[in-house]
Amino acid sequence: MQASTLTALKELTLACARSAGELSMKRMKEPFTVEYKTSASDLVTAVDKEVEKHVIDMILKRFPDHGILGEESTFAKDYRQYDTLWVIDPIDGTTNFVHQQINFAVSIAVYHKGEGLVGAVYDPSRDELFYAVKGEGAFLNDRPLHLDRVVSLEEAILCTSVFWNKRAEQMGIDLIVKKLAGKVRGMRLLGSAALEMSYVAAGRLDGYVSLSLNAWDFGAGRIIVEEAGGRVTNMMGEPLPYNEKSSVMACNPTFYEELQHYLDLSEATDTEA
Repeated sequence: MQASTLTALKELTLACARSAGELSMKRMKEPFTVEYKTSASDLVTAVDKEVEKHVIDMILKRFPDHGILGEESTFAKDYRQYDTLWVIDPIDGTTNFVHQQINFAVSIAVYHKGEGLVGAVYDPSRDELFYAVKGEGAFLNDRPLHLDRVVSLEEAILCTSVFWNKRAEQMGIDLIVKKLAGKVRGMRLLGSAALEMSYVAAGRLDGYVSLSLNAWDFGAGRIIVEEAGGRVTNMMGEPLPYNEKSSVMACNPTFYEELQHYLDLSEATDTEA
């Protein structure tokens, strides 16, 4: 891909992220409807849908031949037929948006034939824009992010939602993570995968683990962590897909092997048996 095209993708991604964040903050101060998706803990608001449509309109105005995979499915065409795919979560952390009005973010990523090119995660409540461009590094509000600090597992602050996952309980993974919690310095939960992965890239967290995320949850965060020098795989240590669900493990590279050993799904299967 030509450098000029990559620059255009970056500029549009960042513009979309900021514009979407501003719209979400504006709508947060107004009355909005809240609906359930699959359960009382799986929320969607009218704002999610409006913000996603707003981003899609901005993208297609500039790149009408690109595909879009968004959480709210407001793109009518089959995203699988496009070489260049935008992966969007208009509000990652909707429950936080509704209840706390912090700890939510806009997540936008661009992939070309499965390769991550640009990722942006914007936290409008704090005006923090995490972004990365393939081969150009990762940034927080234009400050370069580098994971060059050596971290041992005992010193690590980890973030995970595994404790609240029913499938994790069925597989015994929750027991493995509870054991891991006693090994590390601390465990956290923010409720927004995109922000949590961005915090790994920024060194605020040392690792993030989830049993099951959708592509729009980790699409941008993956690019940002990798460009900051981190490791991102599934819990088996395999490469992440770019357009389907997966477990996710993102961390400072200095303790990746040890963390992956703790989270080996083969051990979870043995535990279940």
